[in-house]
Formats: sequence, C-alpha cells, structure tokens
Amino acid sequence: MKLNDLATLLQAELVLPDAGLAPEMNGDLELTALSPIATAEPGSLTFLTQDDYAQFLATTRASAIILAKPQAGLRLAQLVHKNPYWAFARAAQLFFPVQPEVPGISPQAHVDASATVAATAKVYPFAYVAAGAVIGERSVLYPGVYIGPQAQVGADTVLRASVVIEAGVRIGNRVLIHGGAVIGADGFGFAPGEGGYAKIPQVGSVVVADDVEIGAMATIDRGALEDTVVGRGAKLDDHVHVGHGSQVGEHTVMCAFAGLAGSTRIGNWVVLGGHTGTTNRVEIVDKVQVGAMSGVTKDLKEPGVYMGFPARPVKEWRRDVARLRRLDEMAKAISVLTAKVAELSERN
Repeated sequence: MKLNDLATLLQAELVLPDAGLAPEMNGDLELTALSPIATAEPGSLTFLTQDDYAQFLATTRASAIILAKPQAGLRLAQLVHKNPYWAFARAAQLFFPVQPEVPGISPQAHVDASATVAATAKVYPFAYVAAGAVIGERSVLYPGVYIGPQAQVGADTVLRASVVIEAGVRIGNRVLIHGGAVIGADGFGFAPGEGGYAKIPQVGSVVVADDVEIGAMATIDRGALEDTVVGRGAKLDDHVHVGHGSQVGEHTVMCAFAGLAGSTRIGNWVVLGGHTGTTNRVEIVDKVQVGAMSGVTKDLKEPGVYMGFPARPVKEWRRDVARLRRLDEMAKAISVLTAKVAELSERN
C-alpha cells in the first residue's frame, strides 16, 4: 500500500523526512508489512504509543511510523494521528482484510427444517442449528457450533469452533465469538432447604448487542427472570464470566478471568482488569476503571480508577499499600516504645 493512500485512509498527516536524510522517500513508497518498532525492516510500517519505545526512533529500519506528534530528524516517513494505536489497528485491518466466506450449508451440518439460514451465510460441517433458529446474512458458523431452539444470530456475525448459543439467546450484528464460549447456560440459581438445594428455573435469556467481541471459553449465563445483556461494542476477553441477570454497558472492556456475580450493573466505557470480580447486585457507573485482581463489594458511584480488595479509589489503595509496607518498621518502633514505657513505669 502506498504511503499517500494510507495517509488518506487513516486521515493522518504525512510528514516526509528531509531530502538530505532520505532522498528516496516520497508518498509513492510502497509499504508491504507491519512490524514492531525494534525489529522492523525496510518497507514496513510501525507505530509508537509508549515513551518506553521512543529510544528506537533513531535506529528503527521501518519505512514509516504512526505517532501522535511529528519528530524532527527522522529518516522515515511519519503518519501523524491523534490516536496512533487506533490508527495502527485500522492500518492492520487494511493490510489484512477479512477474507469473505463462500456461502452455503455443509451437508455434514444439521439444520432443522424450521430454522432460517440466510442464503449468504456459511455453515461448516458438524454445526447444529435447532428448530426455529435464525441465522442472518453473511454470518459464519464454524465446525461444532450449536445454535439452540429459537436462538437468533444477526448479520455479519462469526461464531468460531464449538461456540454454544443456547435456546432463545439473541446475538446482534457484527459480533465475533471465539471458540468454546457458552452463551445462555443456566444462571447459578439454587434455593437452600432442609433436603438440599432446589434449582431455580432460569427462564430469562441473553441479549448480545451489535459489534461485541467475546473471547474463547467465556461464559454468559441467562437470567433467572430477566435477560442478561451485553451492550453494543463491549469487548470480553478469554475466560470472562457474566453472571445471570447482569448488564454490561456499551464499549465496556472485561479482561481475562474477570467475573460478574448475578445482577451486576456495569455502565458504559468501564474497564475491568484481569481477575477482577464483583459481588451480587453491585452497580458501577460509566467510565470506571478497576485494576487487576480487585474485588468490587459495593457500588462504585463516581468515575475514576479503583484498586484492591475491597476496591477503593486508587489514591487510597496506594496509601494503604504504603502503610502495609511499613508494618514491620512500625511494629519494631512500638516494641521499643513499649519497653521504654515499661522501664519508666518501674522507675516510678
């Protein structure tokens, strides 16, 4: 792809090096690869978002770089964009476009006669589409996918191998679900009694909105009475769990092994770090970030960064950690003071 064309598509400012530094560099230069800044070769495009990698600006062999601010004295072309990470992601999409599937239903797949599969959809061998299910235009079901009765899958949605979509679940458009994910399993609902636990029927469903991505082995449980909802544009990492009746807001990110207990309410543009968990019925407002390994035990009512168990504003958490590190020192000081007090008491 030519530099000029890429700059136009990314809506980035193209800054060429001084003629004395790289006389061969111009907007018609052909870029052929994407590479990390430290190991890039001529003809490749790289990017810079963290100051830690700025040391490679003078030595990288890349032909072009995406960055936030132009740098003087570089021998490579610069694509200046206010959000270089986003621009690099968009460039990667342009270099590696998704290859269209050849529509059709494999004779080795099972599609119930009452199911509706769009003519432009692709159903691979050993996929199973149950009675009354609906598969939208250009959607793809990889081998081993199970679509339960009355489930709905929107347009341009891809379900990778062995994904399970249980009965009545509704999946939106342009959704990507990675292998082994289970959407719509029973919520964890049991009522204790003298003879053991009585299972509470989980009669709600799961609704996944448009433009959501769900990682491998993730699980989203159906609600007991109300639907579990994943909002538009949300991104769920591998091994994430969303408990029954929970609501995940738009463009919210849940990193690996994050888990929501039942009826949790999470706002828009929230980020939950890896191994973060919540207790039942917790509410988290928009634009909250919760650091890894934290536990949310009560509502988080203000935007900001939270850490620890229980999760609290990051300044409080850092202060508490600093105090914990001084416990041994404080214990020794208290022992010395206690001994002195005892000594003074004996003298009196």
